[in-house]
This record gives sequence, C-alpha cells and structure tokens, in this order.
Amino acid sequence: MTLFKSESQYREKATIWRVFSLLPLYAALPAGRVWRWFAINIPMDLGTGGSFTSDVDIIARLHDHPRSQEWFYRTWEVKVSLLCKDGSARSLKIGKMNRTMTQLKAYREFGSPDVCLLDVYLCEAGFMGQNTFPPSVLKETISTKLAELSRERFGYQLLPFEHGKVGEGDVGLFAITSEGNPLQTTFNLLPAVTTGSRHPFSRLVDDLDKFFEGIEGRPGKHFNQIVFCRECRRLQLIRMKDEHKCPTCESDLVIQS
Repeated sequence: MTLFKSESQYREKATIWRVFSLLPLYAALPAGRVWRWFAINIPMDLGTGGSFTSDVDIIARLHDHPRSQEWFYRTWEVKVSLLCKDGSARSLKIGKMNRTMTQLKAYREFGSPDVCLLDVYLCEAGFMGQNTFPPSVLKETISTKLAELSRERFGYQLLPFEHGKVGEGDVGLFAITSEGNPLQTTFNLLPAVTTGSRHPFSRLVDDLDKFFEGIEGRPGKHFNQIVFCRECRRLQLIRMKDEHKCPTCESDLVIQS
C-alpha cells in the first residue's frame, strides 16, 4: 500500500516516519540551522510526571552555527493532508483548527520555547506533473491558519512531497522545493517567537540529551533518531531509514498507538 492510501489511524505516524527516512525532507525542517538530534513521538510525561499526558510529535536540538554556538530546542505538531492529482484536497482539517491551536498551546504550556505547526501534504502520484503548489484549494486554508498562528506567535511550515507508484507501492521521491533553493523542501511561512525553555519540557530534553550523548561508538549518530517504544517503555536511537522495529523487543514502532 502506498503512503498516500495508508490507513487514516496510522497515517500521521507513518508520514513522520517516512519524512525521517528521507534526508532531503527532514534536513530542511531546521531551516538552515545545524541539528544535534531529532526525537520523534516522545511522551510529555516521560520522566516528568505531572498532568501533561500527550506526545510531542517532533523535538530537535539546534543551533545557528556559525552565528552562535548556543543550542536551543524546537518542537513541531504535525498534521497530514492529501493532495489528489486532479488538484483537489482531502483531510485538510480546517474544521479542526481549534483543536490544533489547543495542541500547540499545550506544547507552550509544557515549556517548549519554540512551537511550530508542520502541515505535511502527501501528494498523489501524478500531482506535481499537473499542478502547482500550493493549489488554489489550499489558499484560503493557509491564509486562515497564518492569521491564527501569527496571533499566537507560533511558527508555520509546509512540507509537500510525492512518490511515484509501481503496482501498490511507492517508488522514488518528488519533493517540491522553495523557489531559488533546490535543497529547501519546506515552505517556511512563519517563524515562531522564541521564549526560554521551562519545566517540565526542560527536564525532558535534558533526559533526551543524556540518552543521546551516552550512546558511544556509532558514527554519524546525528543521522539517527530518538524514538520511544511503548511496549518495552524505553528510548531507542535508530536509523528510521532502515529500521521500524524496536531493537529491544522487536515491536513495530510505526503502528504503536
């Protein structure tokens, strides 16, 4: 089954997994900044306790080299929509914007200093050959989100991509790039207003730092991602390009809920 036709209950997690399986997609998320690590689908209450019980979709440790050596953290809430090759769209979730804003505010209340909405657009095979991005069907949706996100000082990025199709499977990657930069696969519409990290987020990322730095002898480990296995309740550092099972218990990490 192609990612475009994946089951709705797994689509968001499967899409995040696919993004971090493809360097041209996830390398653009920091918008030119250097990353030390990315962590995916991390429970807010991991080692922190308290009343925050949802997950953070993506966390990154970044810095503005060579302008600064200071590390900072960014978080993303991910939403996935479908763009059909005829130019129509599905699962835009514009009616769920209030819920999305509540989720973003929860990230900030949790103590995240830099909160961004990442709208991923899965394009049906053939979309890019027949349409421009963004298609007209998205313009009102994007404008509405921009206004609300700007008012609350959240960041906003778009990430559209397409796979070709052979039989019932995906093949290749067709990434829409920002004008003038063929390596920039995200559309960075709105920067977040950055504040200082606060507890319990600061404690969570300290734990993630210690976990990451405590793993030795793995060349290029910053191209691996930190994930959390819900079956054995352990952090793992894996290469999402090649792995989808927990190294400890062999549970399928993609379909864990």
